[in-house]
Amino acid sequence: MATFLINKTLGKSGSYERTVAASKYRQEGDYFVFYADASMTKKVLTVKAELVSTIDTE
Repeated sequence: MATFLINKTLGKSGSYERTVAASKYRQEGDYFVFYADASMTKKVLTVKAELVSTIDTE
């Protein structure tokens, strides 16, 4: 499982920031969905795409 850093490298105050442990993620319509398993059946986090500027791997 990887650790994904959402908007952590922006350094802007007031922006959405989150660290999440997940196997995979993908964009589904207006959302980024992070999954706990490789088969993408167990969702860990769902984030509105408009809030996400960067997704980095730790």
